Amino acid sequence: MSKGPLEGMKVLDFSLAMAGPFAAQKLGDLGADVIKIEPTGTGEWHRTAPAGNAWVNRLNSSFISFNRNKKSLSVNLKTDEGKEIVYRLIQEADVVLQNFRPGVAERLGIDYESVKDLNERLIYCSISGYGESGPYAKRPGQDLVLQGYSGALWNTGKKGDPPHPMAMFVCDATAAHNAFEGILAALFYRERTGKGQKVEVNMLNAIMDLQVQELTVYLTTGIKPERTEEPFAHTLLNAPYGIYKTKDSYITLAIGPIHVLGEALDNDRLRSFTKWSDGMEHRDEIYRIVSEIMPTKTTEEWIEILDQYNYWCGPVYDYEDLVNDPQVKHNEMIIEMDHTTEGKLKLLGIPIRFSESPGTIRLQPPLVGEHTEEILHSIGYSEEQITRLKEAGVVYNELDHL
Repeated sequence: MSKGPLEGMKVLDFSLAMAGPFAAQKLGDLGADVIKIEPTGTGEWHRTAPAGNAWVNRLNSSFISFNRNKKSLSVNLKTDEGKEIVYRLIQEADVVLQNFRPGVAERLGIDYESVKDLNERLIYCSISGYGESGPYAKRPGQDLVLQGYSGALWNTGKKGDPPHPMAMFVCDATAAHNAFEGILAALFYRERTGKGQKVEVNMLNAIMDLQVQELTVYLTTGIKPERTEEPFAHTLLNAPYGIYKTKDSYITLAIGPIHVLGEALDNDRLRSFTKWSDGMEHRDEIYRIVSEIMPTKTTEEWIEILDQYNYWCGPVYDYEDLVNDPQVKHNEMIIEMDHTTEGKLKLLGIPIRFSESPGTIRLQPPLVGEHTEEILHSIGYSEEQITRLKEAGVVYNELDHL
């Protein structure tokens, strides 16, 4: 049975933290053979710096999130023998992925210019904060910093509120998706031409691309997002677009004909708004009317009523609600796997479905250098050579130290 549509592709993942590892994991989920190349000892940065200080056992939840379906090779790139190992792997690789700050890959000798002649079919993907050149090239590109640059933090909340950061690492995640898309496109180009190339992705471009509609409104009309007196969920969308308190919880209401909402809520003033433009011109008034009515019934009761009018609405879940939702279970987006040191883990499943070559979860998030011997054997190193490299501190396997 196929491991996925990318079965047979070899990927070297030099990246750390979120954007690069997430992109590489997506390649692995679709069948690629991904080797995570890490420093000796403690391994990549995310192994020791988890979000929420969330540890399972030897591994933390942040590392687990982005590093399944990978083998780990732990090697010291500051040694000549370490570089030789990596260069041998690059000669056989289809993809190299790194997200070091500009200048680091050059110092390590694994930048595109240093390795492209080793393999003319190589797809080399570089992820950065702002781009590899320009006035911000060497600035740190952390997610919240890029959110601040994005312009989007003034687009939710009420007039007079401070800017609102997003509740997820949206710049990292979007850059990861851009890298994944770019690599797939470059592989398709190589299939037609036989030529490899460099793919550059940066978080600033990614978060701008994610706002294609909002920025295009501004670029083509000069209309800037303007927050209102009430807390709408989007500055450019008509009322009642937002979140409302119900008798027992909260409910989301999307855009729709206000007079239809008036029928559902049995309110004459809402019934009087029959033009599309009314939803923008009377946003604050509509919000206040709806806010006064919604607490009279539970969220479930309102959804049942609004569904009869085909009015877009839904509950406001927390994570416990989400993972227990029947549609989520039907979609098999929560899966379980056994791990050598962490026991039974619950993870997110693979979001894309293929009729002929479904993706599979084959490998646990690895310990540091867990596959060092296997990888070195695959490129011609003998048992004796591997033992010597371990003793010299060139390579490392955490299993030796458990």
